[in-house]
Amino acid sequence: MKLKLVLFLTLICLFSSCDESIEVPLLNETKVIGRMTSGTWKITQFTYQNTTKTADYEGVIFDFDAITVSLSNTGTTPVVGSWGVIDEGFVGEPELVVNLALTSVEPRFTNLSDDWYIIESTATKLRLKDENLETGTIDYLTFQKL
Repeated sequence: MKLKLVLFLTLICLFSSCDESIEVPLLNETKVIGRMTSGTWKITQFTYQNTTKTADYEGVIFDFDAITVSLSNTGTTPVVGSWGVIDEGFVGEPELVVNLALTSVEPRFTNLSDDWYIIESTATKLRLKDENLETGTIDYLTFQKL
């Protein structure tokens, strides 16, 4: 009798845990764009070719709208550009990429112009990475909301 009860409870637990109607909210392009366009941002970490370059962006403010980005406090002429978020993953397994293209010829801004894979996206932080195929290093970029 105990064996039947154990088998019955095991089957109930097994089948009740397979509920496919429960979905984990996925990060999607719209969510990232919505977060980035609500407020201004600063760089809190930038590692380029194994060298920390965060100080190069001290005081620079990033203002993202739906398709453009403008920078202020650059110390030079204003910097503008475009940006977007695309999904390079598979159905149900998104791999979101932020494409950032700035117009400046200054290396500190051209180094940011790239396709960056999203590591983390919250309402106040966007962490990105990019593998540099020429050097084999991984570059990291983090934006923090002001």
